[in-house]
Amino acid sequence: MTIEEIFSSVINHMAEGVMYHKEFVKAYDFLGLWGFSECHTYHQFEEAYNYRRFYHYYATHYFKLIPPIDIKKPEIIPASWYKYSSSAVDNSTKKTAVKELMNKWVEWERSTKQLY
Repeated sequence: MTIEEIFSSVINHMAEGVMYHKEFVKAYDFLGLWGFSECHTYHQFEEAYNYRRFYHYYATHYFKLIPPIDIKKPEIIPASWYKYSSSAVDNSTKKTAVKELMNKWVEWERSTKQLY
């Protein structure tokens, strides 16, 4: 792998991470779990900041731009959720949703750790 490919892979993964946390924020807001939502808001801002710093490092040390790639939107929120209001979510569904969201987050973080 060239240096450009390495930086491109990492920077695009970071951009995808910002999108992941944004989706988690929306999901937890919908479920009424504002503490989890705030946690992912923090992670979203932290990822965005680190994305910017990483990009800045590459631009100021290698004097190039990292070519953009198409980043597909993460599928965090099931399509069926868009048909309901948050008041229609019962405790059992909420519990299952939290478990699934946490598993998706752990899976994402493991892929990040493997990449780094």
